[in-house]
Amino acid sequence: MSVLELPLVQGLTTRHGMPVLHTLEQAQAGYVLLLLPSHARIHLETPDLAAILPDLLQLGAAHLRGAQPISGAVADAALEAELVRNEGDLSLPALVVLENGQVKANIARMRDWDTYVSRFGALFAPSTTADGEPVV
Repeated sequence: MSVLELPLVQGLTTRHGMPVLHTLEQAQAGYVLLLLPSHARIHLETPDLAAILPDLLQLGAAHLRGAQPISGAVADAALEAELVRNEGDLSLPALVVLENGQVKANIARMRDWDTYVSRFGALFAPSTTADGEPVV
């Protein structure tokens, strides 16, 4: 069985309409939470990450407050391998946060909810100028 055939991973594409990306150039504009599901070896944490990805999108949207779009996607095996090579010691499964098709951050493995809240708060914090004014 392919990792993309796991019910919770498959549900991301069928129920939630998330695309399977083959390249970073295919990522939608704005932020994308890209699931790297561990294609080489099905991992016990993969279904857990797939299950919470829709909730993580809601969390990200709450932090962004409409400033930028946020969507989800699943990496195919080739893109996953490329990202693991480029990002160094990245344990799978993982979430890679893309901003306009560029890697902004990654969160390896399944984490407790407070970790996601904290990381998203930092990742999606509004940018400010030197005098503290928001960048628009």
